[in-house]
Amino acid sequence: MFESFGRGLKLILASIKMGFQDKRLLLPGILTVFSNFFFAILLFLEGKSRLGAAEHTGAASLQGAAHGIAGAAPHALTAAKHGLQAAKHGLDFKPEAIQQIIGQTALNGPWDQSGMGALQQAATPDAILAVVAILVVWWLTNRFLEGVTTALVYSHLTEGAGSGKFSTACAAVFTSLPAIVALGFTTLIAKRVARFMRDKRGSGIFGMGVNFLASIVEVFWTLAGHLILPAIVIEGTSFWGALKRADRIAQGNLIAIGVGEIGIDTINRVVLLLVCLAGISGFSYAYMQHAFTNPMFYVCGVAWAATVIVVTAMSIYIRAAFFTCLYVWAIEAEALSEAERVNHRPPAPLAAALA
Repeated sequence: MFESFGRGLKLILASIKMGFQDKRLLLPGILTVFSNFFFAILLFLEGKSRLGAAEHTGAASLQGAAHGIAGAAPHALTAAKHGLQAAKHGLDFKPEAIQQIIGQTALNGPWDQSGMGALQQAATPDAILAVVAILVVWWLTNRFLEGVTTALVYSHLTEGAGSGKFSTACAAVFTSLPAIVALGFTTLIAKRVARFMRDKRGSGIFGMGVNFLASIVEVFWTLAGHLILPAIVIEGTSFWGALKRADRIAQGNLIAIGVGEIGIDTINRVVLLLVCLAGISGFSYAYMQHAFTNPMFYVCGVAWAATVIVVTAMSIYIRAAFFTCLYVWAIEAEALSEAERVNHRPPAPLAAALA
């Protein structure tokens, strides 16, 4: 485990060095962070507007009922005069009227004060379609920017620093969007199948076997998915062509190191967690010291927010750079004999990790 962390740290430092040599490599990661903020806010505003409209409808219904009660008040004296006559003939409680009143005041009804009624009214087909559309565009934007990072890193590794152009990378990824969408749908299905297998597994040996198969599906598709995206972006192939390409790389043992041997994901999560804990600790200290009026509080807050953005963007860039390095190493090794592969030097970040 410690060896994995050591390799991951070396690869991260080498990737950061590569990013500083050509700062355009870091731009898609920064744009990804801001796009995540944008779509999260957009999703929040969409939900708030839908809930607000539903609450307004419920309030209007309640207000109409209140006006109805107020309008009926002048007739209360007249109704009292006929009280004895009503008693003689019996009160006329219509079941339909009683059910209507119960329905108005029950859970999820227009007069329900729990908020569930507004939530149910907000979940209309149009609202669901709007949320799904936002999520789809959000996912597609992130994959597009990941593809741009892949294209820029590939140009840096194969043609030298500063060789890649942002506009050229965007154009290459844009032409590959159908294959990227197919990759996304297939990845979603693979993850759902693995989750279904875990949820439906039995007990004993059979349950352990199903859980093992689910783990194989997840691990295989995690590796294959990240090799398929570089094949789509770099070689411009279709989804099925990239899938065959990744399968050929795996069967030919062209990658001499596994993803689990370099713990970049764990290191990125730990660093981000430490940054978040530092922010929480600073806010707690300011709250205890009543320092919200101190200008330094806002300066530190802005610095912390900038740190979160930079750390998140760097983690996105480092992950894409790692899998691009793996792919470049594989396609270069494919053109060599087995004897030549032993002395073949991998791309700089991987070479630093394996040193």
